[in-house]
Amino acid sequence: MVCTKCGKEMRKGYLFASKDGAFSFANEVPGVFEKADKADGFIEITSLKPGHRTSIAAECCEECRLLVIGY
Repeated sequence: MVCTKCGKEMRKGYLFASKDGAFSFANEVPGVFEKADKADGFIEITSLKPGHRTSIAAECCEECRLLVIGY
């Protein structure tokens, strides 16, 4: 994949989180005591994996600090 900012080839790899983590997207980050799935615009990117490291395939442009993921 080519970077949309600089036009150079992006490096393939994985975006990963600490153990038991899951990736989500929302309009704002919910507070510590709020249920994440109730946040405005919530989208589950990866599910919770107790005892495992969560990861998702991604491509990275280190020069532009741009990350692209598909879910």
